[in-house]
Amino acid sequence: MSTKSTGPQGLARSAKRRKVANEDPLTIEQETIELPEDIDPEDELGQLYALHSSYLKSTKESPKLLYAIVHECDRQLRNSKTLLPPKFHKVYAEALSMLSVFAKKKKSRSTPVATGEQSAASSAADSPEDFLLASIERAQIGLETYPKSIDILVVRCETYLALVELRLKNSAKSKNVEGCVSAIQNATKDYDEALKLLTELQRKFTEDGKKDEEDAKGDADVTEITPEHLVKVLRRLSKVLETTLESDFIAERFPDLYLWNEDRWAAELHDAPEDKFLHRGLGEFYLARAYPYVATVESQFEDDNSDSEDEELDRQPSNIASEQAKQFLSKSLEHLYAAESDEDNGAFLAVIAEAQISLANLESEEDKQNKLYAEAIKRLLKAQELGAGDFTDMINELQNA
Repeated sequence: MSTKSTGPQGLARSAKRRKVANEDPLTIEQETIELPEDIDPEDELGQLYALHSSYLKSTKESPKLLYAIVHECDRQLRNSKTLLPPKFHKVYAEALSMLSVFAKKKKSRSTPVATGEQSAASSAADSPEDFLLASIERAQIGLETYPKSIDILVVRCETYLALVELRLKNSAKSKNVEGCVSAIQNATKDYDEALKLLTELQRKFTEDGKKDEEDAKGDADVTEITPEHLVKVLRRLSKVLETTLESDFIAERFPDLYLWNEDRWAAELHDAPEDKFLHRGLGEFYLARAYPYVATVESQFEDDNSDSEDEELDRQPSNIASEQAKQFLSKSLEHLYAAESDEDNGAFLAVIAEAQISLANLESEEDKQNKLYAEAIKRLLKAQELGAGDFTDMINELQNA
């Protein structure tokens, strides 16, 4: 696409090297960017995609290339006389999201930074949250035209998760997290829609072997998302939900979020029952689910040393918490054992040992307790040998238990 413009010049200078004016207000300079020789100098979208690919393959230590991408997206958006393709919106939204990593840690503005003629790169005052909100807005604009774009859905899903991660990191455990709920819910909806569309797309090209090689090659360009990519998105979503368990506001009022996550892991395992990555994801999620109940039980043990007129009544919540903790810990270990292999690093062995110790502490039968302690000691010794930490004190304590 080649259009005349009175705005910033496009990237086409030569087929081999191009100068891109970096209009970041904090750093105004000429940045030399090398693009592959096979990129047509008249193909502005091709050049934009090559820039995006170059950043993904880079060390990602500087935002300069991202600013160049955002400015070029702005320019093409202003000058285009036709609809820009889904990949354009995906690249635009992803660049804005990635810029959040480099933004100054300032309070978010009341309205998100614009993604039109006044780009995200045009203000030095934008916070990380501003860039994430701008990315979500850009993805939404793209989805209004291409509601079935898997790529845009996944970018928006991951940006919602980045927004929640940022808010939870900057908030007290039980404060200011209300805004996270809608973002998580939106992320789950985008994940589900992307999974449904990808499943339909795969079925389309495998059903009865009707598609010939050329058809398949052309249609495969509809998305760059793979099932493996979606599993990684699910893992990130699961980790976000594990973090929310520290917030009573979310954990107590939105239990459906945790059931949703459990169902999605179970569905993935149904299709790939031997997949160790899936087992580990679900196992770690169940372990996180057990933590609040374990904490309640431990708190009750500490209170046992103090006098209480309602001791029997006080023990009832602890008994319920103990059963819930045991249930989640047992499920966790079932999947963590299935995920274990000879190639595991020490950190994962320590995670399994942690779950075993927590379950052993809740066991009333001495034989079961001792067996769990013994297995935990074996894994801690191996984890220590692999350099995951010094567990000497913990091992000695377990041996003397």
